Amino acid sequence: MFYPLTQPGKALFPGIVLLFFFIPVHLPGAPARNYFYSFPSDTPNLPEKTLYKRDTALEYVPSGIIRREKNGDIVITVPADALGRYKVRFFDDKDELLFEIRQIRDPLLIIEKYNFCHAGLFRYDLYRDNGLVERRSFRIGP
Repeated sequence: MFYPLTQPGKALFPGIVLLFFFIPVHLPGAPARNYFYSFPSDTPNLPEKTLYKRDTALEYVPSGIIRREKNGDIVITVPADALGRYKVRFFDDKDELLFEIRQIRDPLLIIEKYNFCHAGLFRYDLYRDNGLVERRSFRIGP
């Protein structure tokens, strides 16, 4: 049996709210604003007395050439046009040189964690054309 709506406003109100939310309203002379994407100009201006003058969270971006897998292996992926131009030096936690790869001639090189002889904190320096590109540390578990 069909029951007529006793209060039609209850059924229509959510639809009207969604309709107003998705209809773009542009004032003449005002730039169009997309509410689902923030532009760099939309970021707030920082007051004069801030702790940091710039955003330090995005300051360091890794090169993506060297990464550590879940099993502890180190994977080195070199672009095809730069083969032979990279070298890597690996150090232990006391900054003693463990080993060095002078020329990486393969686009994909996997160094197993067993080559490091023990678990702990290690560091690597990545060079391209004898210029330091990246210096990071990583941990290898047992």
